[in-house]
Amino acid sequence: MKLNNVDLERISKEAQAIKADPSKGKRVNKLEATWSTDPSKPQLQATVKYEQGQVVMECDSPTFMGGEGRRPGPLHYCIMGFAACYTSTFATSAAAKNISLKSLSVAAECELDFSKAYGVNENPIVKNATFTVNVKSDAPRSKLEEVKEEALAKCPGIFVLRNNIPVTARIA
Repeated sequence: MKLNNVDLERISKEAQAIKADPSKGKRVNKLEATWSTDPSKPQLQATVKYEQGQVVMECDSPTFMGGEGRRPGPLHYCIMGFAACYTSTFATSAAAKNISLKSLSVAAECELDFSKAYGVNENPIVKNATFTVNVKSDAPRSKLEEVKEEALAKCPGIFVLRNNIPVTARIA
């Protein structure tokens, strides 16, 4: 059964499989980003593979960070990823509670301070992230608030924002 464009049967089967064998819940997302030294091209390109294909994503820093601003900047991709993750978690949580959504969008924004990136001070670079959920449903607001909170608790992207996770960089 699908509700809110979410296949609840697949989710149920996956949950059962993970319950029986927790290792089935582990995944690794990978991509390789390549920097271009050609000034006529965007600075960065990555081929992202997914179950049914792949897409080439291009990135160019804004002009104040030394790019040409020809493509979304790195932080646009970050906030888009967080917003996509939160929005899909919200839709899935609503479907799991049998709440039908007429429409759903999430406006996402990050307040940034680039002074640390320029070596001026040690202020946090990302000050906050705000997600404004625009949802239409016949469900009572109290139920939508429950879904909002559940999505905040279950969303992998929000987990990354809220928790220190190990980050490793190494020269190959």
